[in-house]
Amino acid sequence: MTKPKTLKQWEKVCGQLNDVIHSQHADEGKLRAIIDNFEEQVGKLEEQLTMSVGVIKYLELQIARSNTV
Repeated sequence: MTKPKTLKQWEKVCGQLNDVIHSQHADEGKLRAIIDNFEEQVGKLEEQLTMSVGVIKYLELQIARSNTV
């Protein structure tokens, strides 16, 4: 790309740069929403995993108690 020489060429370059910045800002917003949703889903999975571990430990305890009888 050659260096703009006229005011009109500079305005065109600045307009293009401005469009790129706005486009990247919109893309960043979309990505942030995707990341936030992903983090929420991970939190729910962690909660389910914790509950599952609790249930497994409870069942193991019940089995151990029934084996001692």
